[in-house]
Amino acid sequence: MNKKIMYVALLSIALLLIAGCNPNANSQRTTPQQKGAQANEYNGTTPERKTRVLVGSDLNPNLVTGRNDVRDIQAEADSMANVAVQVPKVKRASVVINGAQAYVGLTLTDTVRSRQEATAIREKVRQRVQEKMPRYHVRVSSDTGIFSRIQDIGDGIRSGTPINNYRIHMNELNNRMNR
Repeated sequence: MNKKIMYVALLSIALLLIAGCNPNANSQRTTPQQKGAQANEYNGTTPERKTRVLVGSDLNPNLVTGRNDVRDIQAEADSMANVAVQVPKVKRASVVINGAQAYVGLTLTDTVRSRQEATAIREKVRQRVQEKMPRYHVRVSSDTGIFSRIQDIGDGIRSGTPINNYRIHMNELNNRMNR
């Protein structure tokens, strides 16, 4: 009988030691789950900390994964438009992103008189936008019809219309814009 009690006691002590040495037991005390907050495993945010942590394809801006988060795509399109407007003699810019293609429509100032000057401005915009967002193939046009089409598509996407509804218009932009 003494041997059975001794085995049970040793087994109990061993189980207590194993449970006490569990590394997850101490780390759970500091996690937000015990405070009643849930951590978002996708982007590493909690209700107290709303800063987005870069994950997955965000770490390599040159990688086009085919997965589009509408808010991120719109932020990138707005960023590209801001870069384009900073080029001298560009009055307005509008950008639409479709997969790996970025379509930039420009309105140039009235001081641009020649085609050569307009071509030089378009090329400068293309280079600067390409430097800013190297993961996209950038196409630039200063044609007023193309600008208004890009702006209409961008406004529609911002209001919640899926880009697939503009597939015919996107194909036409592909055909009309220079590579």
